[in-house]
Amino acid sequence: MRRLPRKRRVKYMSLIKTPTKFETFTNGICTVYTVEAGKLAAVKATFHFGNRTVGMRRYYAAKAATVEINKLIQIPRYEDISSMDAVVIDEERYKIEQIQHISDTNPPITVLTLRQIGSVK
Repeated sequence: MRRLPRKRRVKYMSLIKTPTKFETFTNGICTVYTVEAGKLAAVKATFHFGNRTVGMRRYYAAKAATVEINKLIQIPRYEDISSMDAVVIDEERYKIEQIQHISDTNPPITVLTLRQIGSVK
């Protein structure tokens, strides 16, 4: 088998990129609401979401700050979201504790750390 000269091999090898992780949103539907005076005011957006695992580091960091993390979800990247908004999943209301925008996935995602604060009923 014929090999390429060294200069060409290095050039082609530098073009190979690490494959990005493909994320799915198959665990349900969540709705993001604006909150005014402690009540759900208006629907901001509705997304399909995927569950993520709350890792030990995140869990114990939240415990140290006396915050209980109930759920960690990923949604398609959405920049117009704040920690003052609320998320409703299956008629359960959650407060957004942390928002992380991650660009190195396919598609880019937003990870929401949620704390349950009650029911919508």
